[in-house]
Amino acid sequence: MSLPDTELRGPARTDQFRADGILHVTLIARDLDAACAAYRDQLGLTVAARESLDIELAAVLGLADLAGAPVAWLANPAGEAVLRLVEDPQARQLEPMFRHGWLSLEVLVADVDALVADLRPPFRVLRPPADLELSPAIRASQVLGPCGEMLYLTSIKAAVPPFDLPMSDERISHTFIGVMSTPDRDASQAAWAALAGHPGWAFETKITVLNDAFRWDLGDRYPVAVVALPGQCLVEIDEVKLPDDSGLAAAREAIADIDVLSVDSMDAKRRFAGQHSIALRLAALPEGLASAGWGLIGDVQVGVERHVGLVGPAGEHVQLLVDC
Repeated sequence: MSLPDTELRGPARTDQFRADGILHVTLIARDLDAACAAYRDQLGLTVAARESLDIELAAVLGLADLAGAPVAWLANPAGEAVLRLVEDPQARQLEPMFRHGWLSLEVLVADVDALVADLRPPFRVLRPPADLELSPAIRASQVLGPCGEMLYLTSIKAAVPPFDLPMSDERISHTFIGVMSTPDRDASQAAWAALAGHPGWAFETKITVLNDAFRWDLGDRYPVAVVALPGQCLVEIDEVKLPDDSGLAAAREAIADIDVLSVDSMDAKRRFAGQHSIALRLAALPEGLASAGWGLIGDVQVGVERHVGLVGPAGEHVQLLVDC
């Protein structure tokens, strides 16, 4: 499948990105053109730019073997480049509910009911729109996307203290929460508190999309933490005990010398299609990240910005953009 010739060629400009918070999300796409077409035709994103993955940024992203791979930047109706898709036809497939690391990108939308009603394959609705147990002001639907990523399409209808949440009248806006799955909520919360400079909140709640996937009681509850990020953004940390039949071991066993996940979790032998990384802008790189559980995998300067690649305790990847 080929996309229209009207798409821009060359890298996305820095003025196309959001100013702070979660700037954009990187997805691994087995079929780049098909994924771009799905996001364009059904969610209204536009292909803002095409490029090849820069060798230095590939290292920061933990994708050194994909240097030179095709990349597409997708922009929302406001013109902000909010998704970066990197093509890897060899990426493994396993739904994110069945592995630790990034679980979902929570995307702000104006009317989740209307948006979900229009979705068709390759999008797959896992749970229909419903008000969250946390607050009836939050209405969300869980959807699998064309790369294997999970989207929480979310409408915020009113303030939800103590959280500082955005609202939008755009059909689709931006990722405002990165949702991750971890074997240890407390360890992951400590790591993110060190990165974000905010202690966060810890509580328990039911996560229906996980209970449904695992065929557990829909009322089962999970230890959860939420840590505030700049720009009315958050990271949600869900402690998840993966079921014995999750399929994770089988997805890895094709490479005989792979045993446990480490900070080198980004190599091609372990890479899954779907959500790979979130990019955050911080004023400075916090100290003490290694002792808090973060692994440094790349650090380069691009223009006036420093790009730092980190991997957290549960295998989640973060690209930090820090002013030099």
